[in-house]
Amino acid sequence: MTLFAAPLFTTDWSLTGALVSVAACAVAVVALAKLADTETAEPEGRRPGGRRAAVALLLWPTSVFLVAGYDESLFLALAIPAWLAARRGRWPLAAALAAGASCVRITGLFLALALIVEFFGSGTPVRRAGWLALPFAPLLLRSGWQRLNGGDWLTWGQAQEAGWGRWFVWPWESLASIWRSALAEERSALLFQMELAGAVFAVGLVLLLLFLRRWSELVYMGLQAGVLICSASYLAIPRAVLLWWPVFVLVARAGARGRWWVLVVYALLTTPLMLLNALTYLESVRAG
Repeated sequence: MTLFAAPLFTTDWSLTGALVSVAACAVAVVALAKLADTETAEPEGRRPGGRRAAVALLLWPTSVFLVAGYDESLFLALAIPAWLAARRGRWPLAAALAAGASCVRITGLFLALALIVEFFGSGTPVRRAGWLALPFAPLLLRSGWQRLNGGDWLTWGQAQEAGWGRWFVWPWESLASIWRSALAEERSALLFQMELAGAVFAVGLVLLLLFLRRWSELVYMGLQAGVLICSASYLAIPRAVLLWWPVFVLVARAGARGRWWVLVVYALLTTPLMLLNALTYLESVRAG
């Protein structure tokens, strides 16, 4: 709705994109808070977990992209409510929202697969499983449209390779490449160091989810981590973590029952990087 209403107030499409992102970010934060509240209920009816999760998301090092003209916020504004609806057993709504998320990003594919795992782990009658096909529809339609217009079913992957230099390699090959770039005496070395730290974080997170047996979240984030780590060069891994809302729910759970120091430590680690990335982004916008 914001996308259509914004031109009534401005003809600047950059500003329009920012307005859409800010509105979507607000929706995503509220949905994340509701999701975290359901998973971090404390004695005496207190539910502060939602606030902790929201703060954790907003303090993540790449959170500037939540309010810039990018698609992370719009995806989260659809994907997190879809996950919340699934947790509540509202599968038609979950499938419809996930289909919307699939229209925004290819990440919708991983969301659709994770919803399948969540469905069969919830004990829901199998007769309702047909809804799980809906999130795949936008992806298939988009690929079909590209094929009919002279492209290929895998045009998206080809565009990634041509435009961003991303293709699949063995993980040790990509690790060797990013390691050399991170140690180089160049201004961009810091960016590669952040990518390397993001990859280590992603692997650690996958192992943690495996230990906790959180299978649906493992499918959603593990597949993404695998794709990112097996790319020819690490690219935007810390930014991709913005889409991994279970991370922020886990932070909220870790800070439950009086363990306030968890969020303090988290903030001390992430806030300087968040401010650095925000300043870097603003400088690049002014330079552009």
